[in-house]
Amino acid sequence: MTLFLVGDELVVENRSILGSGQSVEKFVKILREKGVERITFSQEVTPEELQALVGDLASREGESVRGWPGITLGRVQVRVAVEGAGEGMNCESKECEEILDTLSGMDEKEIERIKELYLLAEGRKQISIHGVDDSVRKLISEIRRNLNPLSLLATVKCTDEYTFTHVVNVCILTLIQAEKLGFGGRQLYDIGMASLLHDVGKTFIPEEILSKPGALTSDERALIETHPVKGGRYLLEVGGMPKVAVLAAMEHHLRFDGSGYPKLSPGWKPHIVAQMITIADVFDALRSRRPYSAPKPMEEIVKILNKEKGTTFNPYLVRNFLEIIAPTTVDSHAVAEGDVRRPGLAGTCDANVAPTEEGSL
Repeated sequence: MTLFLVGDELVVENRSILGSGQSVEKFVKILREKGVERITFSQEVTPEELQALVGDLASREGESVRGWPGITLGRVQVRVAVEGAGEGMNCESKECEEILDTLSGMDEKEIERIKELYLLAEGRKQISIHGVDDSVRKLISEIRRNLNPLSLLATVKCTDEYTFTHVVNVCILTLIQAEKLGFGGRQLYDIGMASLLHDVGKTFIPEEILSKPGALTSDERALIETHPVKGGRYLLEVGGMPKVAVLAAMEHHLRFDGSGYPKLSPGWKPHIVAQMITIADVFDALRSRRPYSAPKPMEEIVKILNKEKGTTFNPYLVRNFLEIIAPTTVDSHAVAEGDVRRPGLAGTCDANVAPTEEGSL
């Protein structure tokens, strides 16, 4: 079992512990003071180790918390290096070059596989969860092998490919965020499935509306805003589909402050996975070319993400995301200061795509 902090929230086994009273708030405060952002308990953890952990957490400020064979402590860290690479591994090594050459872009066959899944949904046929799981497994493997995960993002070669390319990119960007936060194992696969299928509801919307180059009418906008509920309903009928995938389809257009769509009960807060998907969704939409908009420069995208912290996006998750893209796109110090100017970034991103004022329909 793993628990970790996301801002001032405590997340346990993929669930945010909200509204649990002062005891949780006090526990979060103690973890912050001790510099502990993640705790993982193995199946072999002993009562003595748990007792020692409680004692360390209750100790005076400034005293450290010890790890044990059954308890792993840590801070959330950026995963940029190759999985399992030694300390001598660097971007100038031959092995790195081979990896980057091999994984310089997304496999077109993978895009076709996702396209087939979405076309099944469009035909109102039930998709196979095993097909989705295979795609997620491959994406996770490629992310872990790649020095620069952003180089995996696919480019759109024609407007007809946008939906399918976009969902693969959103999946990659969401998985990278989730791994950095400490998700792993079956949970990570479920998150991958959720992000890969988050836009399945759009298969219920006429293509001429989705790709309309001009402004939408109020009726067209209202129809598009039904796609999260339609997608959630569809996934609910798929046997073995993780619940988080249904939630993500429903909530990926809900904002951190509760606005957006669909309209849910007052105080409803989107699931943390849906919040990560929202950031990935908007980022990829802003960096891409679409029928109704051109790609935005990276520095403008980062400014938008920073501007929308606390309203559209979870502030902690924005910071987490910018720490991921900073090594390859913007200067990390500049991101912290809100100034993302840097030589070589004056133009648009290498990949193509961009949204409406809301980032993504």
